[in-house]
Order: sequence, then C-alpha cells, then structure tokens
Amino acid sequence: MSFDDFRDKLLNISDSAIKYSKDLSIPSAEIFVFSQSSTDLSDQNGKIDIKDGVKQGVGIRVAIGKKLGFASCTGFEEEPIKGALKQAHSLAKVSPENPLFNGFTPDSIRANEGTLDSRLFDVDAIALGKNIDEISNQIDKNDKRLTFTYFGATVSIEGYAVGTTEGCLSSTLSSGTGSFAYVIAMEAGERSTGSWSEFSRGIHSLEGIGETASKRALRGLGKKDFEGTEILPTVWESKTTASFLLYPFFTGTSGSGYVEKRNPWGEKLDKELAVKELNVIDDGINPDYLTTHAIDTEGTPRRKTTIVENGVLKSFLYNRMYGHAVGKESTGNARREGAGGTPFENVPSSVPNKIIVQTGSKSLEDQISEIDKGILVPTLPLGIENFNPITGDFSSSSTDSFLILKGQIVYPIKNITVAGNFNDTLMNIQTIGSDRIPTSNPIDSPSMTFRGHTIGS
Repeated sequence: MSFDDFRDKLLNISDSAIKYSKDLSIPSAEIFVFSQSSTDLSDQNGKIDIKDGVKQGVGIRVAIGKKLGFASCTGFEEEPIKGALKQAHSLAKVSPENPLFNGFTPDSIRANEGTLDSRLFDVDAIALGKNIDEISNQIDKNDKRLTFTYFGATVSIEGYAVGTTEGCLSSTLSSGTGSFAYVIAMEAGERSTGSWSEFSRGIHSLEGIGETASKRALRGLGKKDFEGTEILPTVWESKTTASFLLYPFFTGTSGSGYVEKRNPWGEKLDKELAVKELNVIDDGINPDYLTTHAIDTEGTPRRKTTIVENGVLKSFLYNRMYGHAVGKESTGNARREGAGGTPFENVPSSVPNKIIVQTGSKSLEDQISEIDKGILVPTLPLGIENFNPITGDFSSSSTDSFLILKGQIVYPIKNITVAGNFNDTLMNIQTIGSDRIPTSNPIDSPSMTFRGHTIGS
C-alpha cells in the first residue's frame, strides 16, 4: 500500500456512493469515507499488550431542501452503503427543517497536505516493541525507588474523502507516531509520578523519553506540607499550560456555541479577552502538526484563523452551516469525532484544528527566577476539567507542585488546591514563555506565569 493507492481507494468509494445516490433519485447527498489503521503497544511493568486494527466506514447525509437525514455503515461494501443512503433518505423525509442548513460543499478546493511519511507503512508491533525497549533502557534499573513503569508506542495512518452531489470530490491523508513513558517512584511510603511523551507525523526521536519521565518522578519525592491559604503567582510548564487552556478555548472558540447562544465568550467578540501580550491562532495548515489535513470533514479547505490578537477576541471557529448563520465563510473547522466517537458515525461540528499560543521571550527558568513566592505546576491538576463553562470558575487538586521562594524551586509540595477563574486568568497572565513544546492535543502553548490563583492546603 502507498499513500497514492490509499487516496485512490477513498476517492473511488466516495465517487461510487455519489453515483449510487443518483441511481436512487436522492436529490442531495454528502458522502464521508473514513479509514484508519493503527497499532498500539504497551508495556506495563513487563506485561505486554498489543492492539492492532482497522476502523473504516461511511457516513452519509441526505438533504431534501432543509430537511436532513443521517446514517452510517461500517466497511466499504456496496450493499451497506446503499442501505445507509436509503436510510438517510427516509430520515430526511420525516425530519423537521433545519433553518440554518445551507447546502453541502459544492467544489473540491484543497489546502496543502500535511507531512506524510511512507516509512510508517512498515512500522509494526515488532518495531514498536523495539521502541519501547529503547525507552525502557533509559530507566536506571539500579534505582530501587523506581517501582513501576508503563511505556507505550503507537503508529497510525488515516484518511478520509468527501463527495457531494453538488460537485465536491476531495480527500486528505495523515500519518503519525507517538511514544510515552510513565514512571512511579516510591520512598519511605511516599509516592511520586513522572511522565513524558513525543509525537510526530513521521518517525520521531526516542531520546530522553524514559530518562525524562524517571527524573520527573524522582524530583517529586520529599514532599512537604503547604500551610494555610494564599493568593500566589503560579508558573505552568508548557505542556501543562496547553492542557490548562484547552478547556476555555475549546468552548470559547465554538462557532456553533456562538450561534446557539451558549458560548461563554459570545459577548466578547472584538473586545478585550486577555492581556495584550496574548496572541492565539487556529492553524489547520502547518504540515508538521498531527491535526493538519488538506480539507475538513465537510470538504472545505483548512486554513489559519486568528482567534486572539493583542488580547482581543477576533473570531470564532465555524463549519459551513454555522458560519453561514452569521454571514461568514466556514473557517475549515468541521470535525466529526463527537465526544471521542468514530468520525463516520457522527455529523460535523465546529471544533479547533490546532490552537497555537504565540511564544513570548522568557524561558521557564527566567519566569521562576522572577517569583518571590509562588507555585510551579508541572502537571495538570486533577478536576480542572470540571470548571463552570458559564462563570469560568475552577477548583482543582495538585499532588505534583513545587514551592518557589526567592526565584528558586525549594521543595515539592503535598496535595494542594489550585482555584481561580478562567476569565480572570486570561487577564492575569503575567508572563508568556518562549518554550512551546509540541503535543498531540488540539492546543500547544508555551509555559506561562499567572497572577491571582488561590492556593490552599
């Protein structure tokens, strides 16, 4: 199999399904053809687990005027596809009109494809096992404090095609690998964890993954109590800042939420959202990002969209329908994963491609050196994802933080609470770091220092 063969397969299935729809006298149809092959291998303290499989199927939307029906099928056989077409057609006949619907994509314009690495077709479980062995060998086996290790490696090749009766026939492909290490350190009854990961659209470096994870676990030993409750500056590492900001930006950039009056940033368009130093884009076209595709899942070309410019909210992210509802074009942000579901079993929604927070000028070490008293947050506190999306309030628990005194990390801290408000947090960014580390998440950010978080024991 080659990428050209893979692409041709997806396009041929989509084209055939469009022809089936015309044979069935279906007035308007959209065909979404998805295929993914992946291999995942993990090693949990010597126990090996392998998951190897293919996920493929077709999602079909049929329109009768503004009445929509949706159905899907697993696999690419002719009869199930025809059955899904008939089912979607039947559902459209009895569905109420959707006043926002403005038709399916009429053309086949594509952005540039992301990086594709043909070597990944030859990466199997044996190759992933060798990767895990290399990561494992980075762990000091003589250090008895390292009591538990969990390693993982993955490879994936996927693609999708979109065809419409209106004239679109387009496709996009992606490839990726990833590896991680998770380590538990124990000493005198105390437990500390550390992890590290690397991801790439091609073959990524394994250097330092296991070593970094073990060092992060060991540095958390020797925890001391944090006394009382204080409002202190907090310094968040790059990957942790990305995870922290994911929640408000995921809901706050939603074009569908804006149209449906449920977006917490709905009244902030073209107004001050954050400190003027904050600049944020949604980048769907950088060839190195795991999330980059030439088209979104409606067939619209991906693009780069400015979200925040000098602290001002400039745009939400739209698919075709919700962009049209406010007189704007799609920003190329149609996605079909739903709540972590299978793409071909979901209708499109508007979701970020890859949110990128622009870097500042200070390293993590520089930020720490400027703190008289504060907290270093190296991992995402537990429970922060349960923030109030309306008010922005959050309260979370951290077991992996460190006390900073007079510009120095002095010792790790036992369990503390970290509380605040996301809206206030964006206005209380003290420093934006220079060290944006790539992740597999829909957002990458440099490290940051925030004012005004409440820290309690």
